[in-house]
Amino acid sequence: MTTMNKQVELEYRMLQSGIDRYNKQLDELVTKNLQSKTLHGRTIISGVCEPVAEGIKELQKSKTSNRDITIKVLQGADPQQVAYLALISVIDKVAQNVPLLNVARLVGVNIETQKRLDEWLKLDKETATNLIKMANQKSDKGFDHKRHGLNHKMKLDSVDIPFWADTDRIHVGMRLIDIIIKETGIVKVRKEYQRRKTVVYLQATDDTLEWIKAFNETNESNLPRYSPCIIPPKDWDSFFGGGYYSEHINKKPFLRIHGI
Repeated sequence: MTTMNKQVELEYRMLQSGIDRYNKQLDELVTKNLQSKTLHGRTIISGVCEPVAEGIKELQKSKTSNRDITIKVLQGADPQQVAYLALISVIDKVAQNVPLLNVARLVGVNIETQKRLDEWLKLDKETATNLIKMANQKSDKGFDHKRHGLNHKMKLDSVDIPFWADTDRIHVGMRLIDIIIKETGIVKVRKEYQRRKTVVYLQATDDTLEWIKAFNETNESNLPRYSPCIIPPKDWDSFFGGGYYSEHINKKPFLRIHGI
């Protein structure tokens, strides 16, 4: 006869299976350098996008110099969109111990790509919309992979929208990274001396790393791999107190929330 002990054992296995699944998905995204697609990455972006966008708005209003390439190229751009693109670029790269200039270039490239897509939409809205939609459906691919595919299609269709100079990409990227550092504190600059030269890296702050660790430790057990009970389900006596028997399951969130 099936006993309560076996039911509790089943519920523990459900919990552990959910933890294993969470960490497998996390490891796969980290291995692919897609930290911005992890739950902790999406939560960070959601939490700091607004202050970064406000910093970009202030930059757009700046009258310091008519020759400032960043102010020039960001005129008319959506600050929220620019902030989001800059943040996913930084979060994807910051865990890879990549030099600051490389991160800045990637940020600049991604802003450039968005600007070129906006121009393409003005020239051929139907084609551009369909291709962008197809690229966004490839959820397991990073922004860089999608960018190469869209640039290839634009070239095939003879869409003549000029690319930025590499120095401009880096300049734009550095200005946006500076805003992210000042407005959020999630990353910092670190200098390292190598073979008589100084190499500058962008890395997560200690507070950010501690928060990520605590976040994943908390969330890894929030979605067990549920199985049917092997004895009659427990009667509901409260919002959390029914169906299953052990605290392994009954203390978990009642609803699963998407789109964080």
